[in-house]
Amino acid sequence: MLNNISSIFISLTAALFLCIPNTSHAQNIKTDDPFVLVIDPGHGGADIGTPGTRRTRIYEKHVVLAVALKLEKLIKDNMDDVKILMTRRTDIYPTLPERVKLANKNHSDLFLSIHCNAAKNPAAVGAETLVMATERASANLDISKRENAYITLEKDQEAYKNFNINDPLSNIGKSLEQFSTIRSSIVFADLTQKYMCSTGGRKDRHIVQAIIYVTYACVSPSVLVELGFLSNPTEEAFLHSEKGQNIMAQSLYQAIRDYKARTYDITHGTSSPEITIVKEIDTTTAEEGKDTTVAPKAEISSPEETKNVISYCVQLTSSSTALSTKNNVLLKKFQGVSFYKEGKMYKYTTAHVATFAEAKKQLSSAKTKGAKDAFIVAFKDKEKVNVNDARAITGE
Repeated sequence: MLNNISSIFISLTAALFLCIPNTSHAQNIKTDDPFVLVIDPGHGGADIGTPGTRRTRIYEKHVVLAVALKLEKLIKDNMDDVKILMTRRTDIYPTLPERVKLANKNHSDLFLSIHCNAAKNPAAVGAETLVMATERASANLDISKRENAYITLEKDQEAYKNFNINDPLSNIGKSLEQFSTIRSSIVFADLTQKYMCSTGGRKDRHIVQAIIYVTYACVSPSVLVELGFLSNPTEEAFLHSEKGQNIMAQSLYQAIRDYKARTYDITHGTSSPEITIVKEIDTTTAEEGKDTTVAPKAEISSPEETKNVISYCVQLTSSSTALSTKNNVLLKKFQGVSFYKEGKMYKYTTAHVATFAEAKKQLSSAKTKGAKDAFIVAFKDKEKVNVNDARAITGE
């Protein structure tokens, strides 16, 4: 658990910077360069990670690789201007410095390390996101030691000479040096938590500060996500299933999409597409808990895309001319605003969600913020459809 000071720091930082682009990192990138994302499936090879509870072990290294490859496919299918670098695609173990080096030498815009959690209490559940600790009281040494445990087995100990998880105070200078990066990491962490809970259906264990090597050494904004607990049989079954892995990949995709739109796209002067819709993947073909063991083979296949994808959003306002989402009195109150065009009219909406229930919550919030004429709209694939027809398709 975070102490009160740490919780206040994270809450204030996320609130202050959620809608403010981090230009310090983006200034070093040419405007025609792609957004560089490094996806790091944790562990691998001899480092199995969390073994799970079953007699036939469900290793963390296999689960996170499966989710990472599904996430990669989602991004490739939906975000043409993103360059994806994977720290591993097979059951191998890149050292932690090798993972970080891949990000730093390619001037990454975001580093995402994917993991699963474990606890002595089998009832522990939920998703959490780790960011670089900024104070001694927020170090969470138990978490730090667990995620850095394999360091002691690596041959090249010289690479870690300046990294000391047992003395958080020694890392204060590093955290101050990276403050602008840390604030962007917290913005992204806020989004991962949002979607792992809403789309992923996970209990919110919040943002946690810890001293993890990959977030410590990365120059770019970086987070480590814990998708859930393999030490909990129910959550283990979900994360081990094809459906669960698809859903968690979807939630991470949504976080990356929103983070890029709020930071990189704004600072690079690129506009949103006419309609921002997630190409959902098929999460209905496997029952939660179904045994879909990921064998330690060279590649793990990605799921098929679903046809007739339904999404909902709230239309906030419309205009015959393009509006600035940063300066417009109404639009600047919202996060992840996109637009679509009908004829010559620009129609601005909230971020697309998968269910009508989520859209109803968006509508209530929009009206509270002053969008008195807001209403729910629906899309099938990328075409606007009648809301009632969409609800019939999604069973709502």
